[in-house]
Amino acid sequence: AAAAAAAAAAAGGGRTYEEEALSVEDATAKLAALSDTRVRPALDLMGKMMANVSKAPAEPKYRRMRLSNKLVAEGLVHVPGARQFLVAHGWRIVEREFLELPPSDDPAAQAAAQAAAQ
Repeated sequence: AAAAAAAAAAAGGGRTYEEEALSVEDATAKLAALSDTRVRPALDLMGKMMANVSKAPAEPKYRRMRLSNKLVAEGLVHVPGARQFLVAHGWRIVEREFLELPPSDDPAAQAAAQAAAQ
């Protein structure tokens, strides 16, 4: 999927937000290697996203983020490892420009997992 997205972007199909998948540990290490100033926007935004999902797991507006949004881009696009960390926790890139946490058959367990990742 990443290769197809990169090819589409190269052909003028727009930006791709796909990245190499990392484990939770590797994505965490990538974030930890950054300075506090660089990583703080990502940690603040990801904490808020996961807290919102854990409080209201069925609320669609908390489960989808437009990556081209300026504030989202500052926290998730411009911080190496941020999207990989979220993908490792079940979020997915969909429709080329959204980061989405798909609904679960067990919303309570999914909410607990998001809360634990904060």
